[in-house]
Amino acid sequence: MITTAAPVGRYVDHVMGMPVSLALRGRHTDDRTAQRAWAEAMASLHEADRVFSTYRVDSAVSRLARGELTVDQCPSEVAEVLALGELARRQSDGAFDVRRDGVLDPSGVVKGWAVERAARPLVALPDTDVCLSGGGDLICRVASPDSPPWRIGIEDPADPARVVAVVPVRCGAVATSGRAHRGDHVVDARTGRAPDGIASVTVVHAELTSADIDATAAYAMGRDAARWLRTRPRRTGLVVWADGRREVVP
Repeated sequence: MITTAAPVGRYVDHVMGMPVSLALRGRHTDDRTAQRAWAEAMASLHEADRVFSTYRVDSAVSRLARGELTVDQCPSEVAEVLALGELARRQSDGAFDVRRDGVLDPSGVVKGWAVERAARPLVALPDTDVCLSGGGDLICRVASPDSPPWRIGIEDPADPARVVAVVPVRCGAVATSGRAHRGDHVVDARTGRAPDGIASVTVVHAELTSADIDATAAYAMGRDAARWLRTRPRRTGLVVWADGRREVVP
């Protein structure tokens, strides 16, 4: 959730099975320049869906999983995403893995990565503050030191109509992983089971790709989430435990 006192231009669409929303403040909010940048951002997300969707039989990732293509025959972005997934697997001691039980599913990397790429034409808008949200993961930029921060509400996993915290973000990203909207869709790849004792993990970091991966990996770790996040440099985390307790990881 984005809260701000300044007038904003707002855009909403849907792709990759998720809502995508944009808020703009400043020089370009509802003119042709802003609309062109929004169209470029959405085109980037549609292309990511075409390449990475596990629900499309004709996507490069689906064809790779069936053995119809090699990684070298896929668009170069596939190798990039798989490399990010392998790095995350090593850094999380195997809790995060894009390959589980013989099934390839890079979705845990792709969302944040795709939204961060899609934001490029938007953050290039001159004298314009930008907040782009894809499925609740956000990338924020302000145009000048005088611009106020975006105020990002962190949902209560027990009641998404409420917030458990509000985070001011000037230039950075916020990603949350939990069961509030999609149930137990994240599992610890080491056990194949949903994590225990945890409701959600939010990570604030300079880059959305890293924030999204770390939020998912930490959530998969369950009771070890806060401990692991403390080992990750330049991140701030908010862990909401299953009993409602909240723990900030500075």
